[in-house]
Amino acid sequence: MVIFSDLDRSIIYSSKFLKDLNENYYECIEEKDNKEISYVSLKTMEILKKINDNTLFIPTTTRTREQFERINFNKYNINFDYAITSNGGCILKNNKPLLGWQEEVEKIKKSSESIDVMLDLFDPYTKINGITNFRVAEKLFFYIVVDFEKFDIVSLYNYIGILNNKNWIHYISGRKIYFLPKGITKEGAIEYICKIENIKNFAVIGDSNMDMGMLDITDNAYVLKHGDINHDHIKGQFVRSKEDGIKGTEEVLLNLLEKISL
Repeated sequence: MVIFSDLDRSIIYSSKFLKDLNENYYECIEEKDNKEISYVSLKTMEILKKINDNTLFIPTTTRTREQFERINFNKYNINFDYAITSNGGCILKNNKPLLGWQEEVEKIKKSSESIDVMLDLFDPYTKINGITNFRVAEKLFFYIVVDFEKFDIVSLYNYIGILNNKNWIHYISGRKIYFLPKGITKEGAIEYICKIENIKNFAVIGDSNMDMGMLDITDNAYVLKHGDINHDHIKGQFVRSKEDGIKGTEEVLLNLLEKISL
């Protein structure tokens, strides 16, 4: 069984998830500007290495390639044959973009309004109260970070209203609001890898609304308890972790390790 997994809040965690853990239980796995920003438990990495040594484990993240490569899996002697980044906009094979998928992405982009036009249309909204950050990801999509104590989603309703006509979509995930061409999805990239590798049986791990699409295309879906997914909307069968946070990740990975070891 091949495993496709989201990363942030599914495998790696920010410091706010560490409050109830002994500091010997986890380690930093990602730094930016000499500052620690993401952590994993030692047990998670131990289980993940066993899984990755026995089957394809494919990180499937909304992070850009640059953001993904900040995560130091090499520290644990873990290397991935494949990785999906940019919410499906890029497939890495042996750490290099897969050209066949890049060609498919270019076709998808042509069916939606260009990002340049969408950014121009969004420009009047960038100064809205409560928006704390604005980022363009690989000239493919963009997102904002908001402070929900100050930000009101109603202020974006006019912009959200034009997205469908432009063949774009938005997602709210935690404090981030993403704007993407409709065809740029994690599940699209997963289906492409399954096709070229003739994969028939796979599992998916996720925690957020942006993972819904990929959770829906398998009957081996694993959802982290702490996530923001509306479980009533998942189409297929799924397992919800009993534990929150890092403990939930360990629980799910142990479950999958047992499955692939049978």
